Amino acid sequence: MLTAIIVEAVRSAIARQIPFVAYVKPHCDEVCFFSDPSDAMPLLSDRCFIVNSWCGCPADEFAIAERADAAMTIRLCAGLSSQACTCPQPWTEPTARQDYGRCLDFVIEHLQDHGGKVVISRTITGDATDVEWVVVADRYFGLHPEAFRYIYFTPRHGFWLGASPELLLSVDEGKFRTMALAGTREVCEKDKPWSGKNIAEQAVVRNYIVDRLYDLGLDPQCGPTVTVETGNIQHLCTCISGDAETCTSVEILRSLNPTPALAGYPLSSALEQIVRTEKHPRRCYGGYVAVAGGKSFSAYVNLRCVNFDDMRWCMYVGGGIMPGSDIDDEWHETEAKSLILKKLIEDSLK
Repeated sequence: MLTAIIVEAVRSAIARQIPFVAYVKPHCDEVCFFSDPSDAMPLLSDRCFIVNSWCGCPADEFAIAERADAAMTIRLCAGLSSQACTCPQPWTEPTARQDYGRCLDFVIEHLQDHGGKVVISRTITGDATDVEWVVVADRYFGLHPEAFRYIYFTPRHGFWLGASPELLLSVDEGKFRTMALAGTREVCEKDKPWSGKNIAEQAVVRNYIVDRLYDLGLDPQCGPTVTVETGNIQHLCTCISGDAETCTSVEILRSLNPTPALAGYPLSSALEQIVRTEKHPRRCYGGYVAVAGGKSFSAYVNLRCVNFDDMRWCMYVGGGIMPGSDIDDEWHETEAKSLILKKLIEDSLK
């Protein structure tokens, strides 16, 4: 997947802590590499890669411009010393199952009294001293052709690797696309009907997105709800599209982010429950990564992701909690979501 020149460029950028990204669009084999170490580097185009954290404000965005190709980046950066950065270190405390259970007990009781949905995440952590992240990225990219795949570094957010199945917003030629992606089960369950809990969870997300788009004066059109696969996991997905000529990409993005797929519903109540129950900061998990250039804009939710440095790594996984959720089922769901990436990291140490 990653060419030799991009592997060398990523290793160079990681070693020197230079802002960079290598990404691959869904159902595509072409790896795009940007590195943005200096304003002196020549711009190749008006494309840029944008990162924003969970519930991040516009000031938290960091853009990496397409300044030079991988070969030129290596040549121009070869003489640079490693940069001293003050980006946040990865979270080091894994979420214990007992703590996760107590958290869900509290949330489920609240939902049974008040209704709605809350997305609760947990962390899985480990030692990164011997992990070859460019190798992990290459293998991870190859295992998720259906996802938007990326590895990046910004001095504001640190190093992240992910493979997102969830399109937050795409705008091109005056048309927008988004999706309601929710409900989760393992591929081995594909011959069974979807549970009522999963169907209801996905409907909450779909209805919320449609309502937000109507509030902007848009006329969203929903496609059929279908089952989609991402690695060893299946989700329910409804594609939503329409004419975007009366709104900018930024206006639509700000209205949709974060969706109930990553926060819950009602939004303000869900965010309050997340703050009260999760011990860890989400950082970029649940935020978005985007590619902008010309009249085209595509943003994906930062999912199936790991934050790392040369000492530690922290993986984030979550699930939508409903009034009828079962704690053991929810734990098993997060284990299934983390399985592929966790195994790749562990295998890289052998």
